[in-house]
Amino acid sequence: MLTPLQSFTRSTAATVVLLLSFVAAAIAQGVGASGDIRGTATDPTGALVPNVKITVADKQTGLQRVVTTDATGQYHVTALPPATYEVSAQLAGFANTLTTGVVVPIGQTVVVDFELKVSTVAMDVVVTGAPPVIETERGSQADTVEGRNISALPISRRDYLSFSLLMPGVSNSNTIASNADFRVQQAPQSGLSMYGSNGRGNNVTVDGGEANDDAGGVRLNVSQDAVDQFQINRSNYSAELGGASGASINIVTKSGTNNWHGGAFLFVRNDAMDARNPF
Repeated sequence: MLTPLQSFTRSTAATVVLLLSFVAAAIAQGVGASGDIRGTATDPTGALVPNVKITVADKQTGLQRVVTTDATGQYHVTALPPATYEVSAQLAGFANTLTTGVVVPIGQTVVVDFELKVSTVAMDVVVTGAPPVIETERGSQADTVEGRNISALPISRRDYLSFSLLMPGVSNSNTIASNADFRVQQAPQSGLSMYGSNGRGNNVTVDGGEANDDAGGVRLNVSQDAVDQFQINRSNYSAELGGASGASINIVTKSGTNNWHGGAFLFVRNDAMDARNPF
């Protein structure tokens, strides 16, 4: 028979384990559905500058994150929703520096460095940011399909994951399975083979939550028009995405802004518009 103290200890331990599981689930929910901004602040001589106030703001939604540079002049802002940001640096004795047009794609780390100008009067320096040609922060083989590609590229059926076939090393796993001599009906799969892997070895997430079924296929999730962008991590991706023998495909849905906006679409497939049978 347990004493009151033992009973209290066990119930407290169970509560702590439950809370930790909720925290772990909350952290895992956002994995792969965000991007990072990091960089270094220096003065005109190249010396590292600590305690610089770095503000990352999304003017469309009002999201704002504030950090300060550490003793080595570096800062790192994590878990940012894919968007276009303004990044500013402020420190007494230096001019305020603002970098605009910083595009943070899904699953990528963007480097924004600041070279602070010495100023004894109030002065602002505005720098227009540009997307990096090559991402140097990660060694994974990954590609991002942006919203403008999803809305503009032609597609035979409204399955936006089919755009993954445009990337190097990706092939149709259904075709591979059909060419093999199987004696049983094949289980549902994602339809995407990365470097010859099985179509059931991929992990698909929507806004950080898994969208896989028990057989390795992809559950019906969101409409093509609701997708903002998605990233195909083909190989060498980090352990935070984990759990897949093939690719890790991360989908991010569109989010609202401070301004009212919307959209409408019409999808018609009528045989009256098809070409005539030449035979």
